[in-house]
Amino acid sequence: MSRSIVVELVDLMNAEKEINLLMDMLEANKRHVRSIDESIGDWKGKSSEELRRKMDRFQNILGDWIEDFKQQQIELVKYTYRMERADRGN
Repeated sequence: MSRSIVVELVDLMNAEKEINLLMDMLEANKRHVRSIDESIGDWKGKSSEELRRKMDRFQNILGDWIEDFKQQQIELVKYTYRMERADRGN
């Protein structure tokens, strides 16, 4: 019994669009957290410091995710290009 994976070029292109949408949402979340951080700039005390630490950590995690998705998107674009060339017989 032969197993094969069939991926259509349109599926690869749709995946790239979905990655773009996800990165846009992550960027929007990062901007939102940054705006919250700016709005609590004058808060003082232990709980405000803890909140800032948590928000900084969250922003760093979002940044890491965005970078990971950018790398995955680059690989997906390269793969899609190779598949398009193979489909054309080049």
